[in-house]
Amino acid sequence: MTTAALTAWTTVLDALETALEAAADSVVDHAGNPAAGDLMRQTAVLAGWIPPQVDGPIPAELLPRAQRISERQQAVLTRLTADAETLRRHRSAVGSVRAATVAQESAVYLDVTG
Repeated sequence: MTTAALTAWTTVLDALETALEAAADSVVDHAGNPAAGDLMRQTAVLAGWIPPQVDGPIPAELLPRAQRISERQQAVLTRLTADAETLRRHRSAVGSVRAATVAQESAVYLDVTG
């Protein structure tokens, strides 16, 4: 494998690891709770992701690193999915409490002609 191909693939793996670390670190707040804003930002970043254009297959010496990144991505994805579900449940619970505790407003006018 050429040095250029090795450099190109190393750059790709570096970028994947950086994105993975950002995703893994940013979705939990200081109290260990999922942070909704961070989850939405990560979703926006991932939605705009474009696969890198690299000529040729990944060099054999980088395969173990690529496999570790892939395994970690799966673990982070599993955690992100669980965090998103937790956020949905919390949002639903907050909505239920709000509906039970906020005074219902009545209509001031009644349209009897229309």
